[in-house]
Amino acid sequence: MKPLTIGYLLLLVLALSLCQLPIANSLFNKFSVHIINGLNNQTIDVHCKSRDDDLGLHHLPVHGEFMWKFRVNIKSSTLYFCKWKWVKGHKTFDVFTTDEQFLGKYCGYDYCRWQGREDGLYGYSEKRRQYVFAYKWDP
Repeated sequence: MKPLTIGYLLLLVLALSLCQLPIANSLFNKFSVHIINGLNNQTIDVHCKSRDDDLGLHHLPVHGEFMWKFRVNIKSSTLYFCKWKWVKGHKTFDVFTTDEQFLGKYCGYDYCRWQGREDGLYGYSEKRRQYVFAYKWDP
């Protein structure tokens, strides 16, 4: 085999092995985060950021949604967090991280869904196919 052909073969093997890692698929595909107001009659203010991106302040009406898409960085260290606020409380927490336990508990294959309700904040578990309680509102 020619040295150039061996190089291509090694590159192909590396690419295929990366595709076997759960988060590696998001290096090639877009991931999305959905922020949903599940309150009965109040607006939620949500301000989401990463180290590199400030997604701004969003005023979500009842059943309103804010969503964005992105690719995980090459170091697989992408992290987004949001500050949620309404008349009865507030909370700041990570809404996306590449941690496998986090993804398994609060996310689906290529998305994370979060919903603010009167009693707290819920993440959607693809494994359970329902929202699961994650955080209580801070006063």
